[in-house]
Amino acid sequence: MRLLLISDTHLPRRAKRLPQALLAELPRADVVFHAGDWVDTDTLDLLESRSRRLIGVYGNNDGPELRTRLPEVAYAELDGLRFGAVHETGPARG
Repeated sequence: MRLLLISDTHLPRRAKRLPQALLAELPRADVVFHAGDWVDTDTLDLLESRSRRLIGVYGNNDGPELRTRLPEVAYAELDGLRFGAVHETGPARG
């Protein structure tokens, strides 16, 4: 099983787009995990459309649109192993 683990993409604030190397790996991964701080819904839409299975959570920099679509904590069992994904729960500033 191929896992792709990413977090803190902060698009489009810290970068304009995801790296091409990462995009090339999306169809090869059985499961993609994103551990929060997406910042924009376009990134979530992109990963949902290109991933076989996406497990994601919202982060402390994610606004209401992402928080309505993603849980704070996500759990999955993959090939008999249990996984959990969570982002920090502190404030975005301070």
